[in-house]
Amino acid sequence: MKLRTIRRVVQLASLAVFVVIPFLNIAGISFVSGTLYSMAIGPVWITDPLIGLQTILTSLRFDATLLLSMVIPLVITLIAGRVFCSWICPQNTLSEWVDQAAVKIGIKRLFPSTAQPRVRTFVTAAVLLAAPLAGFPLATLLSAPGIITSQTARLIKEGAIGAESILIAVILVSEFFVARRVWCNAVCPAGGFLAFFRLPRTLRVALIEDEKRVCGHCRACVDVCQLGLDPLEGNIYPLCHNCGDCINACENMKGEQKPLMFRW
Repeated sequence: MKLRTIRRVVQLASLAVFVVIPFLNIAGISFVSGTLYSMAIGPVWITDPLIGLQTILTSLRFDATLLLSMVIPLVITLIAGRVFCSWICPQNTLSEWVDQAAVKIGIKRLFPSTAQPRVRTFVTAAVLLAAPLAGFPLATLLSAPGIITSQTARLIKEGAIGAESILIAVILVSEFFVARRVWCNAVCPAGGFLAFFRLPRTLRVALIEDEKRVCGHCRACVDVCQLGLDPLEGNIYPLCHNCGDCINACENMKGEQKPLMFRW
């Protein structure tokens, strides 16, 4: 099974999980509850690290339980990179579908490339530092995965959605007509915060050439990247979120094995 197919299965399964959870809760089954703001699986709590940190900063109170709930996503990120963004985040899944539709229809966007790591870092830092001034976790208003999953739960339980959903609509319309993948590339504070957590041995896309692996320079890896990154140049982090599409597209090699691969 190709890597892209596996990722698609995980993406769809993730979407299904957050549709099923509200129905389970309505039926009185609470072993799994919550959203991508914060969720519980049995006794284990998992919290969006940016929102968790902002909660601590705004409350000015050390909360060991909250800190522990941030450990799991941070450890996964330190080991495997921002796979949450590319394999689980519902906003990324929707943005990928919108981008594919725009390409298929032939929409010419005003900004076809929006790879702006410095802009996203600035936005993330601004959101983080503004929380104590605002007096509440400001990231909750800009957490697309949290908004999507919480509004899905609200729609199922109450038959209505809140004004927060407007942000998701704005993102998708903007990416379809104006700027390709602008949210993930230049704005998303959740992804921007996770991007801070990289080690020299964090999983990465690497170009490895030897007698068995020779790049054919077909540039299929560049063409397939929705984020507008070039794996051949090697300088793709912190924006690359390890989706693996470039590795999957690396079919036109001259050697026995693909020169692009995941590597620690």
